[in-house]
Amino acid sequence: MRKSAPIERMFYHGKPMPRTEYVEIVAKSALNRVQHMGFNWSLNPYQGCFHSCVYCFARAHAKLADRDPGAGFSARVGVKVNVPDLLRLELSRPGWKREMVAFGTATDPYQPIEGSYKLTRRCLTAFCDYRTPIGLITKGTMVIRDIDVLVELSRRAKTTVSFSIPTIDDEVWARTEPGTPPPRKRLRVLKALVDAGIEAGVGMAPVLPGLSDSPRQLEATVAAAAEAGACFLWANIVYLKPGTKEHFMEFLARDYPQLLPKYRGLFPGAYAPAAVKTPVVEAVGQFKRRYGVGDRRTWRAEPPQEPVQLGLAV
Repeated sequence: MRKSAPIERMFYHGKPMPRTEYVEIVAKSALNRVQHMGFNWSLNPYQGCFHSCVYCFARAHAKLADRDPGAGFSARVGVKVNVPDLLRLELSRPGWKREMVAFGTATDPYQPIEGSYKLTRRCLTAFCDYRTPIGLITKGTMVIRDIDVLVELSRRAKTTVSFSIPTIDDEVWARTEPGTPPPRKRLRVLKALVDAGIEAGVGMAPVLPGLSDSPRQLEATVAAAAEAGACFLWANIVYLKPGTKEHFMEFLARDYPQLLPKYRGLFPGAYAPAAVKTPVVEAVGQFKRRYGVGDRRTWRAEPPQEPVQLGLAV
């Protein structure tokens, strides 16, 4: 393993956050078999994520794999340097059926280190060469760099780009996603992709009860997505599995202590009750109709509602 130099620090409310250390690792496989998610395969070129979203469901996967789901999830990021080559090998096998691959399910493929390693770009090129459909999920604006590959891939296979934009509320964004580009910058990149003919849309997830679920906030996000030309939009409530839950509750205790009793009541387990989720999903549906946001695809990169079994191999 070779450690790369740390990048610039993030700042959270004016205070520097720990530097992120990047460690090169050798992956055993590129594609991971997934169950109960609506797709069979996922791909993640990185392990851990600079973006530091306090609610990230992948923290639970890190805990299952005996990695730090808390501060270490963002402070130490693994770079799977051999993933593009492995991917080409796996896509070239006679048994590969060109099934949909969810790209970026457990860690963002466009976190800052991608600018140096270009693993995501090389993987997109492999998917293009082997005409394999993908659904890419990101909070990163660096995806604009790869618009040329995405345009060509869209000509050869089903391609969607989902921008995770839970809310455009600036305060909630800054507190809950300290390492991500601002939501409106993501929307500008979304518009550029749509204008280029790429099917791109918005995942409003996770919506956070008491923080980003007011009708005003929901409508503002849907309206902004519509203005950017989003081809699809879906929403879901946060879910808090072990690993994610502890980290998120620590965040609430620090930044929104008044909400701790509410969340303890809502989340005795991992999922909020239907009485909390349903009104949000229905409200977003109404706003979608009001602002004319369509939905042209059958597959969405939505969080699962049942336990998920993911390949945990590096």
